[in-house]
Amino acid sequence: MSRRRPRDAGFVLVNALVLAAALAAAAALLLARAETGRARLQAGQQAAQLTLALDAFEALAAARLSRGAADSTAWAAPVEAAELAGGAVLSGEISDLQGRFNVNWLADPQDSAAREAFDRLLKQLALPPQAGAAIRSFLQPGGPKNRAAWARLDPPLDPVGGALLSTRQLQGIPGLPPRAYARLLPFIAALPGDARLNVNTAPPQVLAALLPQMPPAALDRLAARRRQQPFPSVPEFLAAAGLEQAEAQAGAQADQDGAGANPEDGPASLLSEDRLTVSSDWFQAEAAVQLGAMSGRRVTVLHRQGPRQQAAVAWRLTTRP
Repeated sequence: MSRRRPRDAGFVLVNALVLAAALAAAAALLLARAETGRARLQAGQQAAQLTLALDAFEALAAARLSRGAADSTAWAAPVEAAELAGGAVLSGEISDLQGRFNVNWLADPQDSAAREAFDRLLKQLALPPQAGAAIRSFLQPGGPKNRAAWARLDPPLDPVGGALLSTRQLQGIPGLPPRAYARLLPFIAALPGDARLNVNTAPPQVLAALLPQMPPAALDRLAARRRQQPFPSVPEFLAAAGLEQAEAQAGAQADQDGAGANPEDGPASLLSEDRLTVSSDWFQAEAAVQLGAMSGRRVTVLHRQGPRQQAAVAWRLTTRP
């Protein structure tokens, strides 16, 4: 009977230790991969839950707008920190885009009234005229004439001009500082050129920009009157603002001078009936959702149309993991 030498026993022990270490490493690798897969699965499930929550608010906004009458403001009640199943916390609000200045009016080079009103709005907001020049240059047909600043952007851009889909397209353009953009954003919208301004929901700064001849005290009385009772028609608003009288006086003066009344002259051209409304069809729904360390946001523009006033999604922008 042979005996195993101590050297052989040591060799076997070393092999056993190496094998055990290899098995442990393999097990650790498998566990790490399993944990990574579990984390990815959980992240995917949470991201899907965020999307469902944002979808829910969008559906709620469409339902509110479709259900309400054209002049109802019942849709405006915000959702504040509503906890959903699964622990997600949702908040959101709906805003009226037709109460804002439509920057796409500036895409028409012949619309001098819109340009002048926009300059007055910038003055109301204490923003420099250069900001307005940058926006008008960006929107003019063919885009800005001076492309040097655009070529220096990272990445470089070659703007083509024309109407915008979203006011977010103005963010970061040369000549419009971030603080100026943030200050202006709540007062502007990017809507089709034929969209009308809702005189019942336009903020005082927008009304002041469109009513340069009206003293501040008279503008305050006009705003107080619409808070008590929204104007039922555009002619009633024009009468309350004194524009019908101003237009009649301008026409009489023009006839006296031997010339026909020019619809582009005088303050009435800024607020003609074909540019105003007392109800809105364009709205923006903004929603935010938080689930643990993950969050998501969505901006949706809704257009209310048709005989039943059904609200449909014009476009949406979602940000989530």
